[in-house]
Amino acid sequence: MSDQVADLLQQLVAFPTVSRTSNRELLGWLAERLEALGARVRVVDGPHADRANLIASIGPQSAGGVMLSGHTDVVPPGDGWNSDPWRLVRRGDRLVGRGTADMKGFFATVLHALENFDARRLIAPVHLVASYDEEIGCRGVRDVLPLLADDPTICPDIIVIGEPTMMRPRHSHLGKQMYRLVVRAPETHSSRAATAPSAIAAAAELVCVLSSVQSAAPLGAEPDVPPYSVNCGTIRGGTATNVIAGECTVDFEVRHDVDHDPLKVLRPYEDALHNVDARLKKVGGSAVTELLSSYPAMASDFANPAFVRVLGLADAGPATALGYGTEGGLLTTALRAPVVICGPGDIADAHRPNESISGQQLERCVRFVRELVREFCEDAKPAA
Repeated sequence: MSDQVADLLQQLVAFPTVSRTSNRELLGWLAERLEALGARVRVVDGPHADRANLIASIGPQSAGGVMLSGHTDVVPPGDGWNSDPWRLVRRGDRLVGRGTADMKGFFATVLHALENFDARRLIAPVHLVASYDEEIGCRGVRDVLPLLADDPTICPDIIVIGEPTMMRPRHSHLGKQMYRLVVRAPETHSSRAATAPSAIAAAAELVCVLSSVQSAAPLGAEPDVPPYSVNCGTIRGGTATNVIAGECTVDFEVRHDVDHDPLKVLRPYEDALHNVDARLKKVGGSAVTELLSSYPAMASDFANPAFVRVLGLADAGPATALGYGTEGGLLTTALRAPVVICGPGDIADAHRPNESISGQQLERCVRFVRELVREFCEDAKPAA
């Protein structure tokens, strides 16, 4: 593994860019390196003063070329680490640190590849997008979508999102909608349980409906990527065993492919919610569902010529679907370009203590990015 790639990854990991915290320092470092290559760099602010996105373009200001995209935020390190999560540690062929797989390893390989080619050879641009707060609902990238949609010089032939796929291209991913159910009922003494409604019992009734929706879900063509799924993540409610619960909150999500509308998936739940809410209103209670966040599902046309070219460059077998989400559904809506999800590392190593990536995966990604640039952006003749 190149020491240059490892050094870049060390510097990236050292920025503790946990979601909802600042990524400004990392963006400043990234902008400085890209500007040294002649890139046109724009920092796109969002509603948060401490967070932003970055768009960089190298080469001619024209349509075509390739867009490389990823997120700068990482999940909190948590407990269980055998080393400092913000310091890169070598263990054999693996590099350990928060974000190594998801997805600072991708940025390290992209920078290394871009810093080792002659920009004068470009006949089409290379674009790089670095977003914030992807891990909490693909929030940051939404700030750049209007800019991307309105800029005629940003019209790539292909978008590559470097999420960890073990360098195997993926053509689609599930969308997700995250909800919060809040059930309220008059709080009273538990001796009235035979006649007074409980917020916990009413919420449990609705959780059972969500479970039945999940049980009725069909199997997909790929076992790990169902057409849709429903999961209740947290339940909170009640004050004591001798008190009929006055409030209960349930957070749940629906993941779905492009062929399934989550509103239709949840129709049995919505019908049950209406009935429970009407029942509780009679005693001054309620049952309400709030949409917390969402991002769309995505499915690229894997017969698209640009997609086929990328598939050949990766040389990792046929493209498959992903069971988790990315920013691809949002980007392809703004740019109308096919998306390939392909990056170094294993998603199984992400979001866990001692997150790591292998040197072999990083080297494969460096070669892949170089070939992408040659295929989509470089002149075949040496610069004069």
